[in-house]
This record gives sequence, structure tokens and C-alpha cells, in this order.
Amino acid sequence: MKRIHERVKFVLIPDANKPVRHFTVPKVLFFAIPILILMLALCSAIFIIFNSGHASQVKLLQRQLALSETNYEDMLQSREEQIAVLESDLASLSQQAAEVEDRMTEIAELESELKNIAGIEEPDIPLSDGQGGEEFVVSAAETDANLATATKQSFSEMTSMMEAMKPSLESTKEALIGYQRLLDMTPSIWPADSRRVTSTFGVRRDPISGRSAVHSGLDLGGNRGDPIYAAADGVVTLSERGYPQGNNILIDHGRGMETRYLHLNRRLVEIGDTVKKGQLIGELGNTGRSTGPHLHYEVIVNGEHVDPMPYIKEDRKEP
Repeated sequence: MKRIHERVKFVLIPDANKPVRHFTVPKVLFFAIPILILMLALCSAIFIIFNSGHASQVKLLQRQLALSETNYEDMLQSREEQIAVLESDLASLSQQAAEVEDRMTEIAELESELKNIAGIEEPDIPLSDGQGGEEFVVSAAETDANLATATKQSFSEMTSMMEAMKPSLESTKEALIGYQRLLDMTPSIWPADSRRVTSTFGVRRDPISGRSAVHSGLDLGGNRGDPIYAAADGVVTLSERGYPQGNNILIDHGRGMETRYLHLNRRLVEIGDTVKKGQLIGELGNTGRSTGPHLHYEVIVNGEHVDPMPYIKEDRKEP
């Protein structure tokens, strides 16, 4: 303990004109100061090491943060591109919905025309009410939402429309089948390949007697053996050879309509046969009371002979 309290005396001798100064310092300072310096150096080293580790972590965190920011920007850009694609697809889908709706409207109009042709009465459709009001500008998000809602509603309405049109189209189909059947049973084609009319329907000078007489049909000139066709679907009710008709065929088409084919060279169908429009039934000839090869063609409605010409609307369709 005594050594701790020992002191060291310092003598400071200035210039000759100044007095000598004496300093007394405890001896323990000679040991404490180096230790203190060593501790300060040690603390500085520890502080430097600690701070360098933290600096490395800070730099690592900064790099991670920068990478996260880059990834976030890339992800944000990708999301924006996806949103742009979805918006484009939504607009395209909306346009397609509008186009499909227009096509369905055209189909409905076509069905209406077909119903008119087939003689089907349609119920009156009330006109849509008027529209109007003040206009308010909406944001892009609201526009997209409204467009998506409108597109969804359009497809929902089209689904309902298709469901509603299905039975209507079925009835139209049945009506058209019936109408087509009616057309098939109506004599509307040329009964021969020849278009050379040698005598029309009505009063004329008889080619054999020279007297005025009623001509009950239409004469088509041609060559012996030319094909003769059924003018419509029907059933053969007469197939015989007689005078003055020669070889002749009578076909019943139903609904009081009949057609008759006279002066044939040959008959190819018999009584009871069912024939189709355009079917070959005989050959053009010069049998019976005739001055040359031709077909005498008659149209009979409810037992009365009528002019065949107004019934001839088209050529025979090739099978």
C-alpha cells in the first residue's frame, strides 16, 4: 500500500531568468497510463471490428434491398403488362360478344323471313323504350369493370336468347320442312329438256281440223325418245295407251293438283307408283292424235285444266 502512495517529483528548469518549477505526480500513474492506453486501443480495435461487421451486414442489406426493389419493379412491370393484356382481351371479348349478338340478330331476322315464306305468323314485338340522361365521365378502372359486367351480361343475354330461339327454330324447321314438302308436291319444273313451246294453253286453231278449239295444255316440241320428268312428287293414278291421248300418264300430287303427260313414245311408270319431282317417267313421242313428236303437258286443279306456264318456275335439278 505504501508503494501505491509513493510520488515522483519532476523539476522543470526554464530559462535563466525564470524560476525553477517542481511537479509531484503519484507513482501509480506511470502504470495506469499505459494500461489505460492499452485499454483504449483494445476498445478501439473491438469497436472497429464490430463496426466492420455491421458495415458488411449493412452493405448486404443494402444489396438485398436494391435487389428487392429491382424485383418489385420487374414484378410491377409484369403485372402492368398482364393487366394491359387482360384489358385488351376484355375489350376483344366485348367486341366479339357484340359481333355474336349482331349475328344472332341477323339469324333472328333470317328466321323471321323464313317464317314469312313458310306462312308462320309472328307475335308483335314491342319497341324498346327511349333512353337518355346526364353523362358522367368514369375512370379507367370503372370503365373496365363496367365493360366486364356488360360483357358478362351480353353473354348471359345471348345464352338466354339462344335458349329462347331453340324451340322457335325447331318450329321454323318443321314449318320449312312442311313448306319444302309443299314445294315438292307443287308442279314447278319443266317436264322436258326442251324449251321449245309449239302451242300454248287456251283457244287455238286445231292443227288437224283447222277449227277453233280449246287447247287444254302446253305443247313442247322435241325429238322422239327425249326424257319426260314428273313435275312434282305424287302418285301415278293413270298409265295407259288410248286415243286421242296416245301413251299418257296422270299423276296426283295431292291438294287437288294433278299433272298429265300425253303422246308419249314410252311409259316408264305404272299405276300406284310413287314418283319424285324430276324423276324420269317416260319418253317424248308422237302417239295418239298428234302431228309430230312433242309432249302435251297439262296441269289440273280441282278437276279443271289451268295454264301450266305460270307453274313452271325452275329447271329440273340434276340428281
